[in-house]
Order: sequence, then C-alpha cells, then structure tokens
Amino acid sequence: MQLKKFAVTICAILLLAAACGPRSSPTSTLPPTPTRVPKSTPVIETRLTAAERSAIFGTVWQTVNDKYFDPTFGGKDWQAIGNEYRQKLATVREDATFWFKVLNPMLFKLGVSHIAALPPELANELDRMTFATGSLGFDVRLIDEKAVVTQVFKGSPADKAGLRPGFVITAVDGWTLSDIAAINLQTPPNNERNRRGNAIQGMRGYLYDETGKEVIVEYMDANDQPQSITMQFAPRSGSTCAELEPSLPPACAEIEVKRLADGIGYLRLSGFLASVLDSALQAINDLNDAPALIIDLRGNPGGTFPVRKAIASQLVGEPKLFMRYQHRDGLEEAYLDYVPNAYQGKVVILVDELSASSSEEFAGSLQVLGRATIVGSQTPGRCLTMNIVSLPNSGLFVYPYGQSQTPDGRVLENNGVVPDITVALDRGKLLQGIDTQLEAAIKYLAGQINK
Repeated sequence: MQLKKFAVTICAILLLAAACGPRSSPTSTLPPTPTRVPKSTPVIETRLTAAERSAIFGTVWQTVNDKYFDPTFGGKDWQAIGNEYRQKLATVREDATFWFKVLNPMLFKLGVSHIAALPPELANELDRMTFATGSLGFDVRLIDEKAVVTQVFKGSPADKAGLRPGFVITAVDGWTLSDIAAINLQTPPNNERNRRGNAIQGMRGYLYDETGKEVIVEYMDANDQPQSITMQFAPRSGSTCAELEPSLPPACAEIEVKRLADGIGYLRLSGFLASVLDSALQAINDLNDAPALIIDLRGNPGGTFPVRKAIASQLVGEPKLFMRYQHRDGLEEAYLDYVPNAYQGKVVILVDELSASSSEEFAGSLQVLGRATIVGSQTPGRCLTMNIVSLPNSGLFVYPYGQSQTPDGRVLENNGVVPDITVALDRGKLLQGIDTQLEAAIKYLAGQINK
C-alpha cells in the first residue's frame, strides 16, 4: 500500500491522529480493559532498535526545526524541547513508549493541530468513516458529557431499530466513551471545543463498518431506560464515493439536499471530498431559485482545497481573496474563481465543534466576505496546512507548514470560527424532534426573506 496518499486522506480530512487510531493504546503495548468486551485492538510491537528510534526522533525534530511555518515556534524554545525529550528517549525500551510518551508529546508541546507521528500499526489502519461500505445511519454529539443521538437517517438500520434523536448511546461494539478516551491519542489545540470533538469522534467511527456486519448498540431511551439492540451495517445512504488511488477502497462522503419551509434550500456535506464536488455544485445550481440556502457543515472534519474553493466560488461568483496562508518563507494568497451564474440568495452555514480544517476555512472566509451568516457552535480551531513525511520504519509524520488566515488576516488555528448566532444542541429538544441549531438558521433566514 502506498501510505502517503492514504495518510493525507485520514489525517487531513479527518481528525488528525485521534481519528487515525482510536483502538491502539498510547500508554502500553497491552490493550486497555474496557467495561465490556470489544473487538481486539492492534498492538504497538517493539521492532525498532535504539539507534532506529534515535534516527526517527532526529528526523522528526529537524524537519520541524527547518520547515515549521513559524520560525519563532510561537515563542517556545524548540531546541530546549528537543533536548528535554532526547533525554527521555535515552531511557526508552519499548516502541509504544517511544511513540506515545516521547515523540508525540514533544510535538504536542507546540500546541497546534495537524502534527503527529504515527507508528506503522496506525498508519496502516483504514478510517471507517471514510472507507467503510456500511453505516448504522445515525450521528452523535457530546452533550452533557454523553454521546447523544443528534440525527437518524430515514430508512437506516438505526431508524428501523427505533433509535431517535435525544437517545444516549452508552456503548457500540462494547466500546463506551470512557473506553475510547482511555486509548485515544488526544491532539492539540488544547481548547475545550477540540476536547469535546476528540471525545466524541472515536465513537462516531464505530458507526461505520463493512456492509452486513452486525454490532450491538447499547443506549438509554427517552425515559432513560437501558436498551440493547443488534443492528446490521447497511450500504451508506446518500453517500458518493470515488477512488483516491488503486491501492485504496473508494473514499465516501454523505451529501443531503432538500427544500425546507419557505423554499429554503438545504445542503449537508459530511466532508469536502472530490467525490461530492459535482453533486454539491449541481445541488447549488438546482437550488438557484431558492431565496436562501443552508449549508450544514456540522461534523464535517475537512477535505481538500480544490473542493472547498469550487463550492465557495459557486456562492460568491467573483475572484475575491479566499484565504491567506502564512508559510515560513512568506505569505501566499488564494483567490476564488469567477462563476457566471453564482447563487445569489442568502446563505447560512451551520458549524459545530467537529467542523474543522476545510470547514473552518470555508465558513470563516465566507463570513469575513459578508457572504454567509454562521450559526451553531464555535469550531475547534484545527486549521493549518500540512505536509507528510514517510518515516524509515513505514511510520508517518505529519507537520504543519502553513497557517490559515481569513481574508482580513484572522488566524483560524485554535481560535476557530465564532458563529454570528451561537446556538447549542439540547437533548430535551432533540427528544421532541427539534434541532435547535437548524431551527435558529431557519428562523433567521425567514426574517431576512420577509424583510
């Protein structure tokens, strides 16, 4: 398998490292003791010699030293940080300790996203949210530290099993939130929004797997009574998939298009993947007569620059400045394309603590350009451009070489996108079938349309 493109897919499009390996222990070579009996977890075996570990450490430190986007390292002493962890390296005897107690903690001292070093056991794991053929057909968010169902797709296994928004998922395939947290690689930035995103993203991954496979879902119903049901993964409804490269299965993302009250258009994208671009552009074209358009990016962890740029161009229509990228050697500017029949109606973008990377660039830029009103929860601020390096032992190293800035110079990393209208999800409202964030968007647009 060619790992480079694969890693770009996993670590740029999804939650970096946290989504890459939620089933490997960061503290030892032994899997954790879960509250139930989940599937087996990959073990980080000790294969490297002390000299090989030292060489990898040197490669990683020097690459950051030479190519990290900020030569001041945010005011941190990178040389001193390297010396500190080089001393720790001298006592290492196991590969798991090397990766998760030395190398990544050193990198995380910089406090930024899109940076991690992954051992081969994680670098070779396919992310199920992107590559799995099947889905259970529902989504979850962290509400009051619980995994609350926020969406159930019509006709899905979850719908047929009777799951409803507002139910609390207590375990999937034997994994609870606490189990996943115990083995998850928590990545910066170190803010509460990113913590919440990391906390729920691991469980979201268990909602996808091979079509036909069965899984036990345990949950609390509307009356907080414990329930358990066996569900079978079904083909992903609403997904479009496309090949990234011959050695990988097709990468998939969901797209949902509909019309709401007052003719308002609605477009939901689960990722800015090439597989959804044509459908998204066609959807915007089909909704050209809609007085307003809601673009739902909640849970969208990002994607690729050409996709987000093309969709933004379809909403703006003019070659305006889209993003600035601060590199070590200077500032790069990216402009939108001219589109003759761009959408002219009002635009609202829904975001939350899982709207990251490309989603933050897309929403943040259109907010600054005055083209869109942002509704929902502040995004995590996980927004940098990255490079990837293949390590000698088949591991992978990802590091940021550019800082994303909106057209007016706002830095999105750590800060995220602050909504114009801040609205949180509420379990009680979800149990009543009310999506408070979507309702707020509709209410706002209704007022704008009727002016």
